[in-house]
Amino acid sequence: MSILPERQTPHRSFGRLRAVLFDWDGTLVDSAESSYRCYRLLFQGFGIDFDRDLFERAYSPDWYATYRIVGLPESRWEEADARWLDLYAQTPSALVYGAHDVLGRLVKAGLRLGLVTSGDRCRVLREATALGVLAFLDVVICAHDAPCPKPAPDPLLRALSLLTIPASDALYVGDSPEDVFMARAAGVFAIGVPGGFPNREALRISRPDYLAPDLSDAVSYIIEHEMAVRTSEESSKKTPSESMCSSPEGVSNNSGELRR
Repeated sequence: MSILPERQTPHRSFGRLRAVLFDWDGTLVDSAESSYRCYRLLFQGFGIDFDRDLFERAYSPDWYATYRIVGLPESRWEEADARWLDLYAQTPSALVYGAHDVLGRLVKAGLRLGLVTSGDRCRVLREATALGVLAFLDVVICAHDAPCPKPAPDPLLRALSLLTIPASDALYVGDSPEDVFMARAAGVFAIGVPGGFPNREALRISRPDYLAPDLSDAVSYIIEHEMAVRTSEESSKKTPSESMCSSPEGVSNNSGELRR
């Protein structure tokens, strides 16, 4: 497993933000271990031996790709979907460490938030409600809410349409290559955050615009950027006389709070 950098230089820049959209599984909710246990029980029911090595080789946010790799006949996929959801409901997940805090920081910064996930809508909404996340969100896009799933841009473009926000004013945070490819296809700045699923190296190879070591760093990067953009905008609005009266270097003349 490769060691991820503490702070990577972004591959490209972005401007003033209005919205931050997130993946769910592996990004905000720590569901990797729960998913592994459910897959193991699920495939055992179909007579397929499923261990951690196979999980590492077969894992994909597109669970049908996983079904193909393990050799589950397509005629059993609908049955497998129903079984998996039932098993997962009995194995609750927890939020990634610090998720509540980082979402609150983004809302305080005046940014709109949303989810764009391939997960089942009933399952995702149930978890987001139970874990206290739903109240932060302005939009939730789940499986079947767009014509084509990740890595096609459709789900992300659907979310932006509902928010009436252009791609240039948003960014997307996810833990998988499919997240990066979707964001890139939609023209949205992509931040990669390695999670618990066995795709960390694949995430690195997919070259997100910014690769963060964890969720907290990703959000710190977003807020630092946003504060810098706002400071630059305020400076550009000053008249020459106002600029002459600005505080000396190292002395702040504002409260440090972000404006909505």
